[in-house]
Amino acid sequence: MTYNKQLGLVCALVIQVVRGCPNGWETFDGSCYFVSDITEDWSAASATCGVFHAHLAEVQNGYEDNFLKQLIIRYHNGHIQDRYFWFGGTDMFVEGDWRWSDSDQRLNYTNWRAGDPNDLNHAQDCMVADLNCNHYYWIDRECENAYNFVCEIRDGSSAAVIG
Repeated sequence: MTYNKQLGLVCALVIQVVRGCPNGWETFDGSCYFVSDITEDWSAASATCGVFHAHLAEVQNGYEDNFLKQLIIRYHNGHIQDRYFWFGGTDMFVEGDWRWSDSDQRLNYTNWRAGDPNDLNHAQDCMVADLNCNHYYWIDRECENAYNFVCEIRDGSSAAVIG
């Protein structure tokens, strides 16, 4: 009987790891999210997310965007100097055709700041969330800038691999 209880506990823990988010990640609507405390350029941030079997966050609707806003605000309260956070949007392949880098889908929902994306000097091809005095919106920036970033693991991904 004790053996069955222990086996049941082990099974329950394995299911929690497979279905839940890894430590330090937060769940919303079937995905897990993590805000980095390091800064990297857009490509390096994307690669860092990939190490965790994740990708830069892709925002599908206003509910998800509001969740990410609240997640970034909570992070920002402890790191006041951090204002910009890479997301997975880019138009680096076709100017003006903004797509999510992981899914290659066009943006169905947007939260651009008025006047953005503006592709200033034809060099701003990557999306960043800008938290400025609790105003939150997206802007386009040069991909070579080093900013914090938000990783996402979609439902059904191999979250159990992440420690």
